[in-house]
Amino acid sequence: MSAMTNFSRIENIEQRLFYYICGFSFFLPLSIAVGNIFLTLSLFGLAHRLMRKHDDVAENLRRYRKIFLVILALILAVFFSALTSGFVLEGIKRFAERYIYHIAILFPVFLVRYRKEQIIFLVKCLLAGMFFCHLSVIFQAVSHLSEESWRFGGVLDIMPQGTLLTMSLPIYALLFMHLKRQRFWALTALTVGIGALILNGTRGAWLATLILSPTVILLYSKKKLKSLSVILSVLILIGGIFAVTPRLSDRFATITDMNMQSNAERMKMWQSAFNMFEDYPIFGVGYGQYATAYQTKYILPTAQERFQTHAHNNLIQMLAECGSVGFSAFIFMWIYFSYFSLRGWLRKKNFACLLFFCVLSGLMLHGLTEFNFETAIPSKIFWYSLGLCLAYCRIKND
Repeated sequence: MSAMTNFSRIENIEQRLFYYICGFSFFLPLSIAVGNIFLTLSLFGLAHRLMRKHDDVAENLRRYRKIFLVILALILAVFFSALTSGFVLEGIKRFAERYIYHIAILFPVFLVRYRKEQIIFLVKCLLAGMFFCHLSVIFQAVSHLSEESWRFGGVLDIMPQGTLLTMSLPIYALLFMHLKRQRFWALTALTVGIGALILNGTRGAWLATLILSPTVILLYSKKKLKSLSVILSVLILIGGIFAVTPRLSDRFATITDMNMQSNAERMKMWQSAFNMFEDYPIFGVGYGQYATAYQTKYILPTAQERFQTHAHNNLIQMLAECGSVGFSAFIFMWIYFSYFSLRGWLRKKNFACLLFFCVLSGLMLHGLTEFNFETAIPSKIFWYSLGLCLAYCRIKND
C-alpha cells in the first residue's frame, strides 16, 4: 500500500515524467522509434499527473491562450480539409498522426510546472541529441567520401538532417556568444554543424542557414559591426572551401540553374499544386490526398518524377491539400509565432524566445524548398521547442 501511495504522489509522478521527457529530448533527433517510446511514456505520465492534479491547467492555458488558439485554428483547418477529401478515413488517420501526436509533446513540458534548472537541462538534452545527430554525418562522410555519391544524412535521411542543421546552427552560434563558461562546447557543436551542413549537400538548407544565422547573430549582438566582420570572415572561409572543392562549387552553382532536373521538376510540381488549388480553392483536394491527386490527375506531361508524394514546399503543399482555409491558418501561425518570439527577445530579452525563433525560422525557411512541416523529427522538435519556450517564459513571468 505504501509503495502504491508513493507511486501516485504528485512529486513522484512529476519526477518520472521529467525523466521521460529527458529521454525524449535526447533520443528524438537520433531515432524516431526510441523517441516515440519516450513520447508515449510522457503522454501517459502527463495523463496520470492530470488525474491526480489538474487545477493548475486552466491558468497555464489561459496565460498563453493566443498561442493555443492559433494552433487550434490550424488543427481545425486541416481537420475540415480531411473531412472534405474523397478518402476521409485516410485523411483522418494522417491528421491524427501529424496534428495530434506530433503536437502532443508540447503539453507534458508546458502544463507541468518545472523549475528553471530543469527546463534548461531539457534544452541541453535536446541539443546533445542534435549534436550527435550532426556528428553522425561526419562519421558517415569519413567512410564514404570517396564514393561518387557524396551527400550524407547520418542517422537521418538527407532532407530532415538538412532541416535540423538549419534549426541548430544559429542556436550554436548564439550559445557561443551567450555562454561564458561553456563556449568550447558551443564552438565544437558549431564547427561540427558547419561541417555536417556542407557534407549534407542540401541547397535549400544552405540558403536558409545563410539567411537565418547572420540575422539572429545581429539581433543578439550589441557590437553589430564586430559581429558583421566575424560573419563575413566565416563566409569567406566557407566560400574558400567551396571554391577549392569541385563537388561543392558545382552543386552551389546549380541553385539558380532552372534547367537542372531537380529545380525544373520543382517548378512543375508547384504548377501542378497551383492547378489543384484553382480547382479546389476552399479546402483543397483534401488533406492526405496530394499524392493521389498529383499522380493520377494533375501531374504535367513533361514531369519526369512521376511518383512524387509531396510538393517540396510547405506553403504550396498546404495550398494544394487544404486550400485557402488551411493556407491562411498556416501563414497566420508562422506570422504570429514569429511575432511572439521576436517580441519576447526585443522587449524582454528572453533568450528562450530567440532560440525558438531559430527553430521556427529554420523549419520554415528550409520549408520553402522542402515539405518538412510534417516530417516526424523536425515537426516534433518544432512543437517541443515551443513547449520549452512557453515553459521558460512562464517561469520568467512568475
